[in-house]
Amino acid sequence: MTRCTGIITEYNPLHNGHVYHIERTKSITGGAPIIVAMSGWFVQRGDAAAFDPYTRAMWALKAGADMVIQLPVMFSMSGAERFARGGAHVLYSTGLVGKLSFGAECGNMDVISRAAELLLHEPAGYKAELASILASGKSYPSAAAEALARIIGQDDGDVLSSPNNILAIEYIQAIKRAGFDMEPVAVERTGAMHDSDEAVFGSMSASAIRNSLKSNNGNMEAIEQAVPQYVFDAIVNNNAAIMHADGLSQAVLYALRKLTKEEIADIPDVAEGLENTIYLSCRNTTCFDELIKSIKTKRYTLARIRRICLNALLGITKGDYKKAETPKYIRVLGIKKASLYLMAEMAKSAKLPIVACRRDYDKLDAEARACFDKDIFAAETAQLNAPYINEFARKLIIV
Repeated sequence: MTRCTGIITEYNPLHNGHVYHIERTKSITGGAPIIVAMSGWFVQRGDAAAFDPYTRAMWALKAGADMVIQLPVMFSMSGAERFARGGAHVLYSTGLVGKLSFGAECGNMDVISRAAELLLHEPAGYKAELASILASGKSYPSAAAEALARIIGQDDGDVLSSPNNILAIEYIQAIKRAGFDMEPVAVERTGAMHDSDEAVFGSMSASAIRNSLKSNNGNMEAIEQAVPQYVFDAIVNNNAAIMHADGLSQAVLYALRKLTKEEIADIPDVAEGLENTIYLSCRNTTCFDELIKSIKTKRYTLARIRRICLNALLGITKGDYKKAETPKYIRVLGIKKASLYLMAEMAKSAKLPIVACRRDYDKLDAEARACFDKDIFAAETAQLNAPYINEFARKLIIV
């Protein structure tokens, strides 16, 4: 059985830093095939993906990935722990992945592993520091970063100040919790940092590219230098329709206003009476951005609030999360022609049902189909402000 390397990602859009990560991963692993687990129609920061998953899967294959599978929406649009757990599980469930590669601002695996071990076991000293900092009103991510720095030292503790490091730590913890035989591989991130709005030596973060494209005076020259030519061509020729949650503004408000306070409390990530604030805010605001800002508190990040609102739109509840602690199927989006043998191998080794077409969906059991239906509705919802693509109208992408 071929041993592959997994990557968990969004490619929203794919840029030169992502291409470097794929190429560097192949170099480190001796050219092992790469299977990418990629977010679908909604992404972790609480937004619709800027580009549809079929377009992004095509980009990934052109960049050097061998197979692309979709991370279900109940994992792709969730906090770092659940995002990492879903990605690790769906990759491991292929029966082919022996390594998990991730980009990180810190390229030192010893530091990342040490932080992961401490956060996994949460010794008494760390718990005490965390409780003290949370009591001061800081958000959980900020409090966790400060508590870690107090325990292992400021230099190493700063590992939690960078988003890719946080995900790297979550990936390691997900592997350890599940007991997966997967080796973590860190590739140090270069160029523009995650969520940076600056272009650095011909590179831009995916966030900066999206923000530039959303503005009327997008810096197309900088974008052209920051992405592969096939990505740039798709963008400028409008082959890749740009989507965002702002276009779902009225739908989000409508969905929230339909809910009682008790129903809002049953949305993932809602706690500490936040349902009362949301219940009032959705009635006193008229757009998504205004709504998010009116709900924002020190304890809740903007990304968490955005996810709450979009989960309300998609009808995802805490009960749905409990029923789907891990993914229930492997949704294949695309594969390299030269790597088609991986499909045959995966058919024998997979620990979950494989879905590549409508016939595969029809064979799912009720539990898996209920989860897949969330993805179908997510696709239909994300495309309220974009040209519609039926989830089963697109055949398996082969490059």
